[in-house]
Order: sequence, then structure tokens, then C-alpha cells
Amino acid sequence: MNARTSFREALEDVHRYKADGLARRPAFISSVERLGKANRRDVRSLPKLPVADTTAGTVADVSRRMADGSTSAVEQTQLALEIIRAQNPELNAFVHVPSEESLLEIAESLDRERESTRVRGSLHGVPISVKDVVHVKGMPTTSSSKVMEGYMPDDDATAVRLLRDAGAVIMGKTHTHEFALGVTTAQSRNPWDTGRDPGGSSGGSAVSLATQMSLLSVGTDTRASIRVPAALCGIVGYKPTFGIVSTDGIITLSWSMDHTGLQARTTEDVAMMVNATQGVDSRDPSSLDRSAEDYTDFVNRDVSGLRVGVAVNGLIGADAEVQRVFEESIEALRSLGVEIVETEIPSDEDFRLATSLGLIVSRVEAAAFHQSFDNAGPLYTTPVFEQLDEASKVVAVDYVNAQRFRAEFQERMAAHLNDFDALMMPTTLVTAPKVEESDQYLIILSRNCIPWSFIGFPVISVPAGLTSERLPVGAQFVGAPFDDGIVLALSSALESVTDMPAP
Repeated sequence: MNARTSFREALEDVHRYKADGLARRPAFISSVERLGKANRRDVRSLPKLPVADTTAGTVADVSRRMADGSTSAVEQTQLALEIIRAQNPELNAFVHVPSEESLLEIAESLDRERESTRVRGSLHGVPISVKDVVHVKGMPTTSSSKVMEGYMPDDDATAVRLLRDAGAVIMGKTHTHEFALGVTTAQSRNPWDTGRDPGGSSGGSAVSLATQMSLLSVGTDTRASIRVPAALCGIVGYKPTFGIVSTDGIITLSWSMDHTGLQARTTEDVAMMVNATQGVDSRDPSSLDRSAEDYTDFVNRDVSGLRVGVAVNGLIGADAEVQRVFEESIEALRSLGVEIVETEIPSDEDFRLATSLGLIVSRVEAAAFHQSFDNAGPLYTTPVFEQLDEASKVVAVDYVNAQRFRAEFQERMAAHLNDFDALMMPTTLVTAPKVEESDQYLIILSRNCIPWSFIGFPVISVPAGLTSERLPVGAQFVGAPFDDGIVLALSSALESVTDMPAP
């Protein structure tokens, strides 16, 4: 199915959906602040578990070893560069890497700061990567598109600036689907099987983490772009509640759906990352002015007694091996004392409408942004041009009706989550597709991810295990607005009982 046909089928769903009845006036877009639970569970009231030995090569491990002097920013930067030199030619995770001299100069400066007792925090000296739709001063932003070739931003994105301030070493820019308008990254390769796609659109970022070319990555998630590649590459992908992390300095896909997403190898590592990037930002009107949290305090908790709803409609169409691994993850949670309850909500129609109507909202907003690029049509790849061209023809009534479904769906899911601490489902219904077949899987890859970006709820994908073909499967936890602590706690708990080797 080509991009035009897919878009037109989504528009037919908008025409079938009737938001305005006689009984009520649905909102246009509901604020996540209004939808947060009145009586949220305090995750910090759960007992803290003894911390097991930290996984080698994680941020937590590197941070501890830097503190005791057994490694340094220079050593970690050199190690990342060695892996990039060895593996990037085949895997193509990075589109741009600065000179080794410049990176080592930054690392040396950070080591000198540490020697003088100025330690910026747990990310001091940690190598990170940045998706190539997120601005980094001094590095080009191309969005993996000919449209933006030669563009050099004047400043860092806010999240990047905050990570620099925290002492992170930015190793370079990673490949994405063109303008993040898809769930594949066809120019990159999956490190578990180089004949397969790593997922997208933050695919290069996920590859860089799975191989330790970097230890953290800043990406974006508008529909599925953090979690799909996280699941297919066997890492953790976290999309916070909408507004917790600024989206300033990100090439716009959809102003009302774009999230800054965070990827790492463990839940604790993404928690450390959100600690550094959270906060209100005058340059992002959607960012929220909330008290800062220590998100690492939510990991390594005793989750017994938490009530998790397994969304059974999130298993429709699942590959048999994905279903097997996912069911094993459910049993693992049961062994930790989590109460598992099957739920029919969201319905199959909810998943379908969120996918279709979310496509209309995101692509119409993208088409408005892309008016900035005059006469660029021939420079786009065909699928992206077709999406933007179709979206430019959508009438206002259809866009408004899609937004009305969004608000109604937000309200229903917020009410449903009053009965659960979180919902759970496979992140993707299939494992990484072969590169030459990836276009056939665009909907099935993103189906379980899209609803939660559409309505701004916190969600995390964590490795659930491997199939018999040794391909990763992800499990996804969804919380009500600002229940980020609960999804982090559950993700950390599943990690603790899941054997997940490196590629």
C-alpha cells in the first residue's frame, strides 16, 4: 500500500467518526494536567529493593566507575569512537560524527573538572547521541532529507543544552526516517540481524545504544518513533507525559503530538536522563511548570500489589513468537506479585481510530510546517511527499473531527486508568522486518504505540526477551498523565527478571 492510499483510507475513518452529538460538547484537545488522577499511587511508598550489580556499560555503571576513578570521560569517549569506527560503516547509525580531536578535547575538559571536584552530576562525561531532527549547535540538522542539506542550527535544542550542562559528550547525530515521518529507518541496519530494519523513526539512535556507540540518546516520539526502534533493537524507549520535557529545537512534525523521547539500555538510565531534561521552558509553550522529580527514585521498587491491565486488543494480529515472549513477561510480573487483569479497553476500534485519526492530525500539522520549504517537492522521498501532499488537501472539518475523537479518547482512557496502575501490551506486534519488506509493516509496527502519543500519556517500552530466532520483543507500559513513576517502576521490575543479552 502506498502513502497516498494509506492516507486516504485514514481519512475515510475520519468521515465515519461522528464526534458532535446532542448529548455533550467534546473538547477540542484536553489538557493532560486536567486528566491526571486525583488520587495517584505514591510509588515512593513502595518498598525499595536491594540494588543488584549494575549492568556493565550502562550509565549507572559508568557514572559509578568515573566516581571511583576506574574510568574517565576520555576513556568512555575513546571506547564509543572505537565502536563507531568498527560498526557504523555496516550499521549506519550515525549520519554525522564530529572530529575525534574535538570530542576528546571536550572529554578531557570534563575530566579536568572532575579532578578539580566540579562534578556536574551522574551524566558527567557520558557519551550520548542525538537524533537528526534535534538541533545540536555546531552539527548539521538534515532530518535525513535532501530538503535540509547544509542547514546548520544557531543553537542547541533545550534538551540538548540541558544534557550538555549535565556534562554529556555529544558523539554525533543519528539517522532517522526522513523528517521522522515513518516507523522505519531504511538506511540503517538492525544490530541483531543486519538484514532487518531497526525501526523508526529514531532508528539510528536505537542502533547506537544497542551497540554502545553511545550510552544515551535524545530522540522524538510523535506516533511511535521512540518505542518501535527500542522494541526492535532490544533497548528501553521512554516517552514522558506530554510537556515534562521541552520540545524546543526539534524539527516540527506535529506541534500537538511531538514529544522529546529518551532512549537508553536500562530504565534507570532513562530515569537519569529525564532528571536532566525535565522542566518548564519559555521557548516551548507546551512545557509544564511542575516541581522537579528524582525519577531514579522510582526504579528498583517492590511492585507487588500493583494492578496492571493487559490490553487484550493489543494482541490482535501479534506474531506467535511475539505473543509467546509477551505472555512470559506477564508471568514474570505475576511472580513479582503484580495483579494482572485482562481488559477489553482500548477496543480494537480505538486502536484503529487512534491510528487513522492520529495520522490525519499529525500529517496536517506537518504539512503546515513544511510550507516553510519553498519549491522543495522534488527533494522529498516519494512516500513523504505523498503524505504531505495529501495532508495539504484535508479540509478543516475533518481535522477538527479527528481532534474531537482525540479528546474523547483521552477522557475515556484517563477514566479507565482509574481502575489500574498501568496498562500493558506488546510494543510491536512483529519483530524487526526484513529491510526489503519493511514497508509492508508500517501499521502493524506502530499500532500499539500510536494511541499514547496521540493523547500524551506516559509510556515506556522495555525488552521482554528474545524470540527463537534471537530477535528482541518489547513490552509496553502505559500510565495516566504524570504516572511516569509507575511505568518506570514496572519497567524496572520486568528488567530485573528478564535475561536480555547484547546483540
